Amino acid sequence: MIKAYSSNCGRRWSRWNRLAVLISVGSLASMSSVTLLGLHAFADELPVEPVPVEPQVEPLPVEPPIEPLPIESPVDSVLPEGSSLDSLLEGVSGSNRPIFESPANPEPSEAIPDETIPLIDAAAAAILQQAAEQAEQALLLAQTATSVADWDAVMEQWLSAIALTQSISPDSPARILAQRRLREYLQHLIEAQQHTEQLSPAAGIPSFGSALFDAQLSGYLSYLATEGTPDVLIVGSSRALQGIDPTVMQQTLATQGYRDVKVFNFSVNGATAKVVNFMLREVLPQPLPQVIIWGDGSRALNDGRRDRTWESLAASPGYRTIQAGERPVALFLAAQSNGARSPLAAVPNSLNSLGFSAVSDQFVPQTYYQRVRQVNGRYDSAYSPFTLSGEQTIALQQAATFSADQGAQLIFVNLPLSDSYLDDFRRYYERQFQQFLQTQSAAHKFAVVDLLTQWKTQTVLFADPSHINQLGAAAIATQLAQNPTVLAVINRSVNPPDN
Repeated sequence: MIKAYSSNCGRRWSRWNRLAVLISVGSLASMSSVTLLGLHAFADELPVEPVPVEPQVEPLPVEPPIEPLPIESPVDSVLPEGSSLDSLLEGVSGSNRPIFESPANPEPSEAIPDETIPLIDAAAAAILQQAAEQAEQALLLAQTATSVADWDAVMEQWLSAIALTQSISPDSPARILAQRRLREYLQHLIEAQQHTEQLSPAAGIPSFGSALFDAQLSGYLSYLATEGTPDVLIVGSSRALQGIDPTVMQQTLATQGYRDVKVFNFSVNGATAKVVNFMLREVLPQPLPQVIIWGDGSRALNDGRRDRTWESLAASPGYRTIQAGERPVALFLAAQSNGARSPLAAVPNSLNSLGFSAVSDQFVPQTYYQRVRQVNGRYDSAYSPFTLSGEQTIALQQAATFSADQGAQLIFVNLPLSDSYLDDFRRYYERQFQQFLQTQSAAHKFAVVDLLTQWKTQTVLFADPSHINQLGAAAIATQLAQNPTVLAVINRSVNPPDN
């Protein structure tokens, strides 16, 4: 091996050193002696240049040379033992026999498992095809539908498609596909139903300043024309609208033997005592339901707060119509007979056929108050100022007296409030309201069911600090259906339970 540096790095390179560098570029093994002599002579003529002095570098350890591997012909490596390329070529040219023959008795290979798709459920496929044809027909009809009858025909097609699709057995491999198609068909059905509703006969009643009030009124009058007067009527503000479930109340009463008791919820957002009194005395047809459950709280009777709902109602065309001596039920029946058409007012999608609006939200104080600022009761317009003597109190008294004159029993239900809402300021005025209810009920012959503080820690039953959600509405309805005061009125006014 030739060293790159001499032991004395400060000296000029010797001729032999320069010659070693030149020789290292090539391969010594392939050079002849003549070539070496030529290089030596060339090295003598090279100019000598100074080399910068660098720190002494320890020589690298010399490793033994690596013996080259024997090079094998690529053809020889694949030839059968004892054969040569020439003999192999001879065999190819002199015979038609293949070079490499398969064994006479090859071993059987391992069987590949059968992973084919299971047999098609022919019966399910036929049903889904029939449903798809019904759906296609519905889409075609919808393209030219302009009347109620047209959209009714569209709905019939979708209903047929839905019924067929839903008939697929849960055990069928087609079930997943069927359920996904079912979701599509249901969406189309809802769209068709909305067209039908928009083109259906209008209530024929001028608006009372609230889309929800108008929708509740037309729904209630339609219910009367179909089912007759309900036995129990729920009234109040949004706290009752989403806080007392009439269906659950009917079901709970039925389990106790009251199988024929009918319940309807006619509550309206923001309804105060003045609104409820006007509705009972002026709007609803007589006779009134035998049991009237008024679900609300102190804000419905606080004369210290501005009553915007009443202001809107009193300025409405519907109010003026009633003041002129016309009654909503007569206008409603006239509209149905002449087939009047007009778009229906927008109402919450959750409003069902019994006037109840289900709200699934759940109140979680830790997250709710991160989104909504928590207001101290001192700055809450529902309590500041707070007065329980005035027009709202007079309206309560009139409603109670009118109900009694109609043979109906009024029951005021003081609905629950969450504990986080009832701070010391609000709690102070709520105690005044509880005493107020007891005094007024004794004087004007209506009953009271006080549930104000029964759910101090059960926030899961609230949608927000002061409104009950769907779970809470079911719990309240069950509680009222089992309440001795309510049952006593139903026994006396409606009918006794079945034996």
